[in-house]
Amino acid sequence: MSLQFSRSRMVPFPMLLSGASDAPAILVATSAYGHEAIAAHGHTAVLSWLAAAGADGVEIRRELLPPDFADFIDLGQACADLGLAIVYSAPERLWEVDQFATYLDKQLIEATALGAVAVKIPMGHYPVGSQVDWAALRERLAAAPPLLIENDQTPEGGTLEPLSACLEDAASAGCPLGMTFDIGNWHWTGNDPLAAAQRLGHFVRYLHCKGVVCDQGHRRASLPNDGELATWHTFLAHLPTQVPRAIEYPLQGQDLAAITTEQLARLRRL
Repeated sequence: MSLQFSRSRMVPFPMLLSGASDAPAILVATSAYGHEAIAAHGHTAVLSWLAAAGADGVEIRRELLPPDFADFIDLGQACADLGLAIVYSAPERLWEVDQFATYLDKQLIEATALGAVAVKIPMGHYPVGSQVDWAALRERLAAAPPLLIENDQTPEGGTLEPLSACLEDAASAGCPLGMTFDIGNWHWTGNDPLAAAQRLGHFVRYLHCKGVVCDQGHRRASLPNDGELATWHTFLAHLPTQVPRAIEYPLQGQDLAAITTEQLARLRRL
């Protein structure tokens, strides 16, 4: 599955297509700037920073938009005008306890209005061993951007067994689910990123990059140091070569455009 969604107003974005470029696309999640910066400067400023820094795309986070936000077409057009491809991230889970989530259609409609190339959501409580109507889900996804489930920081949605079961069941049913591989989140659930990459790497279509530090027993996302970046090579070898990468660690400072440029360059050198 390649990250491609046909939409006439979308700018061409070949680097998100499998094998279409010698270098992976680099995106930035709006969450990297934090709620306060988004509230103070707005998405227009963030998009301008990304364009000036040379980002290939942006991950639009639904939780950073107003609850009643409805201008998805205009926001998508603003991204397109700056040459930024969009991955749409929604916080609602694909599965709640023992039932399929009822808001997937809303997420897909919003992503389609944005012109997103993919939709990223947490898996939630996958009903392992239960009967899932994969044919119905496959039909819902037929005309939508690719759906990517992410390993989050919860036991139910961020550990190997349920994620593997969901992705393997979907593949067996011919349902096009892919995976967002979050490097840092494995540490919250006590999983080894290398073991996860070895087992799930062939499902990965999108990579979330962040460092992790432990402060008084509490983990938090951080700018990766050079040592962390060096260790990433061990599991990157198990992922698709051109998998798009996104900065999801904090970008903070006085000159956010310059900081973004510097961090994009670091990921490009990986």
